Amino acid sequence: MPASTSLPETQDKPKAFVGSLSYGLNIIMAFGRANPRMTLSQVSEKTGMDRAGARRYLLTLVHLGFVAQDGRLFQLTPKVMELGYAYLSSVPLADKAQYYLDKVRDQSGFPVALGIRDGLDIVHIASANTDEFSFPALTIGRRFPIAYASAGRCILAMMEKSERDSLLKQITLEPLSDRSITTMEALRRELRVVAKKGYAIVDQEMQIGVRSLAVPIFDARERIVASFNTFTFSSIVPMEKLIDDVLPDMLAAAQDIQHTLI
Repeated sequence: MPASTSLPETQDKPKAFVGSLSYGLNIIMAFGRANPRMTLSQVSEKTGMDRAGARRYLLTLVHLGFVAQDGRLFQLTPKVMELGYAYLSSVPLADKAQYYLDKVRDQSGFPVALGIRDGLDIVHIASANTDEFSFPALTIGRRFPIAYASAGRCILAMMEKSERDSLLKQITLEPLSDRSITTMEALRRELRVVAKKGYAIVDQEMQIGVRSLAVPIFDARERIVASFNTFTFSSIVPMEKLIDDVLPDMLAAAQDIQHTLI
């Protein structure tokens, strides 16, 4: 068996825990934009598995069609997307939101996405993009740090205090630009502003020149479940236009979606 996995050593495991499934998923998750192709040694190092264990799981994934091998190099295959689509297809929120995403996109001319929290990240589960704002694209499955994404701050600000405090203790602030918030005190202060205003704006903290706006989506019990977000380029779209012209449409769309959630 592999010497170690990416699971925390202190994490309690149920009696029915299947280690082999965990190891296989760790290998799949080890691949990414920075390392789309890896050797056995690289996979072993990144996952914490010994080479023999990593080799067995890699070859199993090759046999199942989730990983392709080219000499010494391994890479994921498109079949991995089936795992994500299986999740997306089970989330009715994404389907319900698509009409409103398209509507806000058409009204504003800006790309719009629906994000949910996954641990300390925000993940897009639906989007509506435009040719004018093709980069950075709000693509399905894309992840952003919850502390710096406007959707993340929106969700953090609107959740129960105890849950928020627990999450904030786990966050390590890693500034993405010279305008990023760098202290937890500043983040908490910003979250209070977001909660009071009812929306979040992140101005060039994720990327210089990019400004994003997010509004919360609540369920029928007034619990935060997701966030609508959009972005513009600060050099061509004034803050006033974003707030005066785009924010009302996003708030209305979020309210309409809430009415569909039972």
